[in-house]
Amino acid sequence: MDIHLNRGHAVSPFFRPPAPGLRSAHAPAGSHARLLLHIAWILLLVLLLLFPASALLAQDFGESVSRRGTVQEDLYLAGGNVNVAATAEGDVVAAGGNVTVGDDIKGDALLAGGSVTIHGKVRDDVRAAGGTVTLDADVGDDALLAGGNVTLASTARVGGRAWLAGGNLDIGGRIGKELKATGGRIAIAGVVMGDATLMGEDIEIGPGAEIHGNLRYLSPKPAVIDKAAKIDGTITHLPTPEHEHRGAHAGAGIGMLLSFMVTGVVLMLLFPRFAAATTGQIAEAPWKSLGLGLAVLTATPLVVLLLLVSFVGVWLGFILLALYLIALLGGFLGGALCTGEAALKRFRRQAETTRGWRVAALVITLAVVGILAVVPVLGGLVIFGMLLFGLGGLTLQVYRRFMAA
Repeated sequence: MDIHLNRGHAVSPFFRPPAPGLRSAHAPAGSHARLLLHIAWILLLVLLLLFPASALLAQDFGESVSRRGTVQEDLYLAGGNVNVAATAEGDVVAAGGNVTVGDDIKGDALLAGGSVTIHGKVRDDVRAAGGTVTLDADVGDDALLAGGNVTLASTARVGGRAWLAGGNLDIGGRIGKELKATGGRIAIAGVVMGDATLMGEDIEIGPGAEIHGNLRYLSPKPAVIDKAAKIDGTITHLPTPEHEHRGAHAGAGIGMLLSFMVTGVVLMLLFPRFAAATTGQIAEAPWKSLGLGLAVLTATPLVVLLLLVSFVGVWLGFILLALYLIALLGGFLGGALCTGEAALKRFRRQAETTRGWRVAALVITLAVVGILAVVPVLGGLVIFGMLLFGLGGLTLQVYRRFMAA
């Protein structure tokens, strides 16, 4: 379960160590799009690692899930509200609308939700993603956090490295090793015992901040560094020029959005009953759809890998891989269709939902998702959630129609 980011293995050119004595240099063409790419990559990494295949063996789903006392095994929880106030001997894996984890966790904490709060003590790593992520805990090893708003409270303690990404990052407390942060706004008011590597639009180093290493940051403007802040090493600023290819990226995004719209409409018109049954399945059992979507998303690649490395199952592996890619597309479109139909029922309560209205709802929903996709972290969470619900509902419908008979 442990993942460590070694100092010598950078994830991008930005995180390479600066040349000795370097104070200021011009970076290669960078942009806000590059910032979003880093945020999306970190978030995707967190979420893909969040639910390993072993979660299939022990899950607890519900509108509200709570655990207290002492738990001698790993916990796998999901619900509208998840509250863990227990001494856990193993790992805690949780997802939900509101997730609160505390007391004493002797393994890893792997969390995702609309709002995620971690307090108490976590003996190993913390990996969390959400709309709002707050860490107010004593973490024994590394912390990997991504969200719309990410906060390290003043009382937080991270024994190892901290890797943060989000729209707004407020970093207090104490980080035992290096800090790597990517965000729209980054404010540091705590203590970093190693190097700090930052990438953001607005960077502030407050009066109580201490960086016992080098500060290296990539930003379109100079960081605001208070005179009372303490920085032991060198300060390197890599300015980012305006994005030279914004039009090309925007055109590619619009083209992809139109492609999704056309594909979704064609599939819905070709298979209207199956599409309606899938959306009905999601609405009927949302938490079951969410859990099954998580399981299919994470477990299928492992099965494909096992088949491909075996001699006798290689062709089955290729077939399953193709079906998996088709299911991802169908799941995303199914989630979008379900969202659109939910909006239709809310705003047209008495009117009949015709095929034309369903097509319009799907197109509008995809357009809204396309707009949200440019919002750091929030867009990724919306798309990921829509994919999970749609993938779970699609899997349930395929099973009931073709396998359960």
